[in-house]
Amino acid sequence: MEVLLGTILLSFSTVILGIRYDFRVLLFCFSAKYMDWRITSSSIFLLSIIRFLWGNSEAAQVNLIVSLMLAIALPMIVELIRDRINDLAQLLILVTVALIPTIVFTNHQIADKWLVLSISIILSALNYAAIFVLHYFISDLHVLIDSASTDHLTNLKNVRLFNSDLVEMERKKSPVTVAVIDIDHFKNYNDNYGHDSGDAVLRQMAALFNERAIPHTTFYRIGGEEFGVILSHFSPSAAEAFLHELQETVSRRSFTVRGENPVSITLSVGVAHSEKGETLKKTLKRADIALYQAKESGRNKVMVSA
Repeated sequence: MEVLLGTILLSFSTVILGIRYDFRVLLFCFSAKYMDWRITSSSIFLLSIIRFLWGNSEAAQVNLIVSLMLAIALPMIVELIRDRINDLAQLLILVTVALIPTIVFTNHQIADKWLVLSISIILSALNYAAIFVLHYFISDLHVLIDSASTDHLTNLKNVRLFNSDLVEMERKKSPVTVAVIDIDHFKNYNDNYGHDSGDAVLRQMAALFNERAIPHTTFYRIGGEEFGVILSHFSPSAAEAFLHELQETVSRRSFTVRGENPVSITLSVGVAHSEKGETLKKTLKRADIALYQAKESGRNKVMVSA
């Protein structure tokens, strides 16, 4: 798709004194920023070949060399600046680096330096303006995506993303542990203190989950007082130890409802480890059954599916 879009941009390019100008650098920069380097580098390479075959001139030969350099340089620059400056600044740096060879080549090929200056200013202005517009469009798109995949009360990931992530894990054939967590006697908190206090308990519980989260653990709100956890890259024993510690931490923690004295809360947890040849839908079903068994046998415990 990236190569196809680059080819379309190339077909709508503007030629001035034998030099072809287009917006492929924008494609390269956004690809380097938001996509895997293997996609970026291979796409730039393929587009450079297409550009070379489009017209084998000196400009095409220079473009081929420059494109190969950008295929290496842009992903490396992204890795260097990724966590140091904001996304917009990163994109502006990338497009500046990508434009420099074109401006240098223009200066080399065209004798009229006023024309060179005009082309450089127009080319830079158009690319920078496009960076601003596309960056804010992508930012708004990310907000919409986050809104569609986030539980608004707890700010945890929601059941939609929970199911989506299970499908992705199954596609990757990754061994995972799935846990379903339920707050014991949650209805009593709503009845005794009101629904606002129940919501406060859910928010405090979500904050505790975020506090206890470690790499490769993801928490979700999948129902009223029910939460899901996906643990990847854990041995079964390590995953169980993490969940036992989480359940015990909650039982020792005090939660505040409606400004009253702190209350204690306990969790029942059902756990299932994925098995070879089993769909994660079945793994989740086993975790649900284990949760039911934990509640039936007295609550405030972690039950592992046989």
